[in-house]
Amino acid sequence: GHAKGAFTGADKAHKGLFAQADGGTIFLDEIGELPLHLQTKLLHVIEDKQIRPLGSEQTRSIDARIIAATNRNLEAMVKENKFREDLYFRLSMFHIHMPPLRERRSDIVGLIKHLMLNNAGATPSDRKLEIDPEAEEILQSYNWPGNVRQLENVISRAYIMADGGRITLSDLPPEISRQDAAPKAIGVIAEKGG
Repeated sequence: GHAKGAFTGADKAHKGLFAQADGGTIFLDEIGELPLHLQTKLLHVIEDKQIRPLGSEQTRSIDARIIAATNRNLEAMVKENKFREDLYFRLSMFHIHMPPLRERRSDIVGLIKHLMLNNAGATPSDRKLEIDPEAEEILQSYNWPGNVRQLENVISRAYIMADGGRITLSDLPPEISRQDAAPKAIGVIAEKGG
């Protein structure tokens, strides 16, 4: 946040994210991308429970629960001196490992249905679509290197492309719909007799 007059164009005070989260929860996504100099500042906020808006000389006490997420290995980053060890221990009071989407395929159908409901109100026609079983099967067997964000983008794209009230295989991006030519079994090697 910043105080009024803190910089050119700061015509009024602005509450920062920690001030907005006071008494509640703040979610820090991609914490592993935070540069070291900002890690130091974050550590001070966590330890002192105080913030000082830019351009202000007064500190303010805050009480906010912090939830942080990353797809990086923070323990390895600590060993490489790319993430502060003290900040790591402050943030990892409760560690929840969320496996990538490819390791929890049973969640994919539920996520597809959830994302389709979200898209239903996002289009001008407010149409509700169904998904073809073949398209659903392809989505469930895809490896999802981009995890849920990639799935969300694919469903949004399919929603735009769909015609006739149903998402079909042709509504999926080529890199996903072409995978139907690949073997369905994972970890099985087919050998030809000679």
